[in-house]
Amino acid sequence: MSQYALVRRRRIIRIGAAFALVIFALLLAYIALFNELSWPLNETEHMIIMQIRLPRVLGALLCGASLGLSGTLMQGALRNPLASPFTLGISQAAAFGASFAIIVLGAYEGDSGIYTLTLCAFISALLGMGAIMLLGHGVAFRPEVLVLGGVAIGALFGAATMLLQYFASDLDAAATLFWTFGDLGKAMWQHVWILSGILGVSAFILWRLHWQMDALLLGDAHAHTLGIRPSRLRLWLLIIATLLGALSIAYFGVIGFIGLVAPHLIRLLLGNSHAMLLPLSTLCGAVLLLASDITAHHIIEHTILPVGILSAFLGAPLFLYLLLKQGRAWR
Repeated sequence: MSQYALVRRRRIIRIGAAFALVIFALLLAYIALFNELSWPLNETEHMIIMQIRLPRVLGALLCGASLGLSGTLMQGALRNPLASPFTLGISQAAAFGASFAIIVLGAYEGDSGIYTLTLCAFISALLGMGAIMLLGHGVAFRPEVLVLGGVAIGALFGAATMLLQYFASDLDAAATLFWTFGDLGKAMWQHVWILSGILGVSAFILWRLHWQMDALLLGDAHAHTLGIRPSRLRLWLLIIATLLGALSIAYFGVIGFIGLVAPHLIRLLLGNSHAMLLPLSTLCGAVLLLASDITAHHIIEHTILPVGILSAFLGAPLFLYLLLKQGRAWR
């Protein structure tokens, strides 16, 4: 068997294992979905499934997939293994936009509130990403500068959010605080349809660009020789990444580190080819968040923890490991 055939066979086995993991997670979600319910379902239980539990499971899958894909795009566009919506301050920027919509614009008042909140979160996240782009352009996208810049941008937007909360009414301050926990209990069918549409269109566009993203990893000069405009490609990738991250944050609150962890787990198995990295990071993010949410239901009896807490416990150690590893490379 040739070396190419051996590599291809191993890749197929790993892809199959990834899909098996997805199926296993869905089976766990199915068990959790129907836990403590009788069969056949009565009218009340049917409503609980259709209006609460099923949107929550689908929301977890779509939110995790969006964050996993967003992190992959940011890492590829910026050529920075530490890039993700959370580490670059984009999550905090989106949180400020959502808090502004709640406190200043009263976004939870009326049927159009969710659209106002989403728009404000996206615009604010776009401003944060624009700041990262300007900073990166001035320092040749050096990873250490982008990480420190992301910390500063996150702190700036975090301070602005606290300033809004300080002058807000008790009700609005409590609403924004609860929203920032990162909780999939907010999931509604409206969120599911919008996220699935945006994620599907983004995945289709990105699949056609995967070879250009591979070329971008080799440097802008190499990309130019293939007829690629790196600055234009990088801009579109970051806009899509920001949209996916901002939507997830606007609907479910701040859920950290999924966008950082998912791409790195796939790289450990399959390398840096975006033909595999894009779809499998998306699936990995979906499985990670769904598994975290299922764990959040059972880790403390009679208590459902916000999933953002568990994702932070999962992602923070990996982030510290990557930061230390990257720090050795900077010496």
